[in-house]
Amino acid sequence: MGSKTDNCHVIKIGLCFLMLLMISWQSADSFKGAIAVWDFSDLNDKTPENSILGTHGDVRFISLSREEANTSKARGGDGKAADFRGGWLDAGQGINSELNLTGENISLLVRVKPGEITGYTPLINKAGNDQNIAYALFFNRRDGEAYIESKMGSDDIGGAHLLKYKIPAGEENQWFDILLRFNGTVSHLYINGILRDDEITVGDIRDWNKRPFLIGAQYKQPYGYANASEEQIEAKFKGLIDHVAVWNCYLADAEVAKLSGVNTLSNGKPVYYSEIYRPQFHFSAQKNWLNDPNGLVYYDGVYHMFFQYMPPHRPGAYKDWGHAVSTDLVHWEQTPDHITPHKVWSGCWSGSAVVDVNNTAGFQTGDKKAIIAFITNGGNPRDGIGSSCTQCIAYSNDGGKTFTYYDQNPVICNIHAVNRDPKVVWDDDSKQWIMSLYMDRGYEFGFFSSFELKEWKYLSSFSLDGDAECPGFEPLPVDGDVNNKKWMLFGAKGNYRIGRFDGTNFIPETGVLRGDYGINFYAAQTWSDAPDGRCLLIAWMPTQRYPGMPFEQQMNFPTEIQLRTTPQGGVKAYRMPVKEIRNLYDKEYKWNNETLTKGNRLFQELKDELYDIDLELDINPSTSFEIGLRSVTVSYDASARTLSCGGIPVKHGIIPSDWISKNPAEINEKNNLGKAPLAPVNGKLKLRILLDRTTVEVFGNDGDVVITSCYMPQENAGGYSFSSNNDIQVVKAAIYSLKPIWK
Repeated sequence: MGSKTDNCHVIKIGLCFLMLLMISWQSADSFKGAIAVWDFSDLNDKTPENSILGTHGDVRFISLSREEANTSKARGGDGKAADFRGGWLDAGQGINSELNLTGENISLLVRVKPGEITGYTPLINKAGNDQNIAYALFFNRRDGEAYIESKMGSDDIGGAHLLKYKIPAGEENQWFDILLRFNGTVSHLYINGILRDDEITVGDIRDWNKRPFLIGAQYKQPYGYANASEEQIEAKFKGLIDHVAVWNCYLADAEVAKLSGVNTLSNGKPVYYSEIYRPQFHFSAQKNWLNDPNGLVYYDGVYHMFFQYMPPHRPGAYKDWGHAVSTDLVHWEQTPDHITPHKVWSGCWSGSAVVDVNNTAGFQTGDKKAIIAFITNGGNPRDGIGSSCTQCIAYSNDGGKTFTYYDQNPVICNIHAVNRDPKVVWDDDSKQWIMSLYMDRGYEFGFFSSFELKEWKYLSSFSLDGDAECPGFEPLPVDGDVNNKKWMLFGAKGNYRIGRFDGTNFIPETGVLRGDYGINFYAAQTWSDAPDGRCLLIAWMPTQRYPGMPFEQQMNFPTEIQLRTTPQGGVKAYRMPVKEIRNLYDKEYKWNNETLTKGNRLFQELKDELYDIDLELDINPSTSFEIGLRSVTVSYDASARTLSCGGIPVKHGIIPSDWISKNPAEINEKNNLGKAPLAPVNGKLKLRILLDRTTVEVFGNDGDVVITSCYMPQENAGGYSFSSNNDIQVVKAAIYSLKPIWK
């Protein structure tokens, strides 16, 4: 019989052997289903289809320290790593081209410890540039900040899908378990088991990229097959890679957690909507670029707002229709239900939508009425990205959650250049659908008709001098009389004419009238099928980017348009904030019949940052006044009879204010956000002012004139004040602080 010491020795050997078996089992199980796994004990792929690596330059295989080795093994590795010192590895297409993935599912894993991040630092990729990239994981440094990023290309879109995570300062040289997964609908980027970014990502993985799979390097040239040679390679990685794995499937949460060394996954995406420059009651996308409102429709108690949405690394022709919903026009929730570019008909440019109540198009298949979207599919033939600007339709049978492209698209072929932006309405007099379309010939808009929304007949054209793009054309009652309707035609800047429509031609009865005097109002669109017969409008507020923000651009606050007969006898459009703004009211301040003497400063007790201000003032011809609103001033010049708004503009270079562009010598800090003519009515002025963190909208005399502008807040902005050069009678002042719209 052996000694007690011998027995202990045997037991220890057995335990070690068992641990080795467990580690071996765990390693195999951790990467179950992978088509390639490199643990860097050598150049071999640990799957049956051995995509053995080729080595170039200085890459060494090393054993990790005890603590690092244990962590590696806990995640399925073997305690060894590749040390990249200026070299790189390549796997070609895989032994049987298995690295040239196809379909709608992919998962990529890299466990890595960077040595330095100086710029673009590749980890793994099958890539050239955004137009032919298949997939890639990499580090990057931009504006002094270090990021972990992923890109993936699909056959359905031009460009690439980008996800990113900013590495906190001081954490750049630690180990990262980076996992990207995609299922044909959405892509997720996990870092150490924490979800750091996601994006609507559709289509099959781009499978025509025939470049070799590289680890630790990137090709210089964007196109063509390239050999993995020194002259073809740039941006080499320096540091340690523990293991790399590739799956042609979408890993389940439990598998992602296990590979990341955590028990459960957690959500660590940025907290959106509370950023310093985020508008608090004007809609903005959670992140990325937003412009024209599209497809505005009301159905089954829900307002739908689609909008031009541009994720990073897309060419301009390949925007989505982003999607947000609301039950009150005020509180918006962005949804993941995008209308995405079609690989045949190109990107989703601006357009409109209607509810096909009578199923005239025949798309309805269930109980829900079909919502039909009219989209300009805008491509770039010179770059091989679709045909140029055709009008196409897509329909939804589930209340706007998903859309199917009509298989007989386009419904209107390209007519001239980049004709675009179809707006469709119902004409009850001629019993037909009417489409207005920008023709891209000067300021010309075309009118088309259809009885069943699929076949369209050209009717006529009309030029709206000085305005182009994004037409609005629809009938509105005058003075609330539904038996006396006029048609209003407006362009992207909001300029409009009012007249008659005989079913074929628009016959104007006014000259061109100005719809907005601000510097950030463009591409307005009205809701189809709005309740109560109201004409509801929202517009894009184009600006330069606010520094450090994840979002770009915002919408104005929804307004209602009414046609009214003016004291001069003509008909014009008046525009005011929708009544639902009352859903945001918080604190209330009121003054009635108060005389404001010269030098007195009313409103000093206001302390909040979001306000709806409603004023009625009795003034004499010599009374001018100024309202201070932190970083913004609203002033009235009694002698010139002009209303002005000033602050620090956040301009957009392609859309200047008409007044500012034509009168540069008259610009000053009091009117650089807009200036409008405004005369008292019976000695009184009415003002309505909406003030957000970065947005001001001023409505004069019940919406006779409107100024819509963005501004840059000042760090040491003043408070609130109301002062005048002479005594002024405040007939009423009703001021409400507002609650944010974001949950």
